Amino acid sequence: MTTPDRPAAHPDDTAPAVRLLVVGVLLALTVSPSVLLAGFLGTGAAAAALSVLGLVFVGPAFAAASWALGDKARDDGLGPVAAFGRGYRLNVADVLKLWVPGLLLLAVLTFTIVDAAGRAPAWVVGFAIGAAVLVLLWLVQATVIASFFTFRGRDTAKLGLYFLGRLPRSTLVVLVAIIVAAAVGWLMSPALLALLGVLWVAVVLRADRPVLAEVRQRFVESD
Repeated sequence: MTTPDRPAAHPDDTAPAVRLLVVGVLLALTVSPSVLLAGFLGTGAAAAALSVLGLVFVGPAFAAASWALGDKARDDGLGPVAAFGRGYRLNVADVLKLWVPGLLLLAVLTFTIVDAAGRAPAWVVGFAIGAAVLVLLWLVQATVIASFFTFRGRDTAKLGLYFLGRLPRSTLVVLVAIIVAAAVGWLMSPALLALLGVLWVAVVLRADRPVLAEVRQRFVESD
C-alpha cells in the first residue's frame, strides 16, 4: 500500500512589514536580559566589561532573527514566530562557540579602554579601540555565516575573518551599522537599540548578501 505524498511546503505569504514587526518583538524579548543587566550595572571599567559579557544573549537572538528574515524561512512556509524559533534552535550552539570567546576578548579590551582612558598613552587606548572594532566586525560577519551555514566552529571563525578583507564594501556597511548601534545604545538607551534591533539586522543581512552568496558558491555548492 502506498502512502500519500506529504504536501509540499508553500512559501510564507506574511507581509514583509508584519514579518519584520513580529521578528523585531521576538528579538527585543530575547535580548532583554542583556538590556536589563546593562541597566543594573554602574559605571567604571569592571561594569563596562560585565556589560559586554552580558551580550551573550544577543548572539543567538541575532542569528535567529537573521534566519527568520532569510529566504529559506519563507520558502519553507514558516511564519515569523516559527521561523524565529527554528533559527534559534538551529544556531544557538554554533553561535555561542563564537560569542563566548569573542565577548571574553571584548570584555578585556573594554576594561582596558575604560581603565586606561585619560591616564595611559593615547596609542594604548587607540590600539584597544581598533582591536575591539575588529573583533566586533569579525563577530558580526561570522554570526551571519553561522546563521545560514553549518561549518565547524573554527572554519566559521576563519570565514568571518576572511570576508572582512575579501568584500570590503560589505564590511564597510557593517562597520557603519555597528557605529550607529553603539551611538544609539550609548547616547540614548540600550532598550531603544533592542526595539530597533530588527532594522539593524535587516541592514546587516542586506550588506552581507554578497558574503552569503560567495560562501554558498565556493564552500557549499562546490562540495
